[in-house]
Amino acid sequence: QKDKEIIAEYEGQVKEIRAQLQDLQEFFRRKAEIELEYSRSLDKLAERFSSKLRSTREQHFKKDQHLLSPVNCWYLILTQTRRESKDHAILNDIFLNNVIVRLSHISEDVMRLFKKSKEIGLQMHDELTKVTNELYTVMKTYHMYHAESISAESK
Repeated sequence: QKDKEIIAEYEGQVKEIRAQLQDLQEFFRRKAEIELEYSRSLDKLAERFSSKLRSTREQHFKKDQHLLSPVNCWYLILTQTRRESKDHAILNDIFLNNVIVRLSHISEDVMRLFKKSKEIGLQMHDELTKVTNELYTVMKTYHMYHAESISAESK
């Protein structure tokens, strides 16, 4: 009875761990989607303003060549936006191809370890029961011979 309770508790813990791992996988899958969506939105934003700025830059390029010109500031902003877009695309890739895959492997490892430890536990329990029964038989025989010995000495 006690063994069954321990095994049931262990199974419950493993189920909880697997559920948490599945939740983490779902979280990172959704986060990857958001990162990709954000990356694409940043790309679109940068492209829209970039095309708008091209015509403006050609007009002002000759008279406004110093570093802090509005056109150059816009180009810095757009370059930074494109960089952020790439960073978020990389995060998407990391979440999809590294984190989620690793969490899946961990979940498989948890199940494999659970099955193996349960198997070993049952095997050890069987061996312990066998040895205990053998010990009981030997002790019973010993006590029987010991009682006969005491009985023979008293005669």
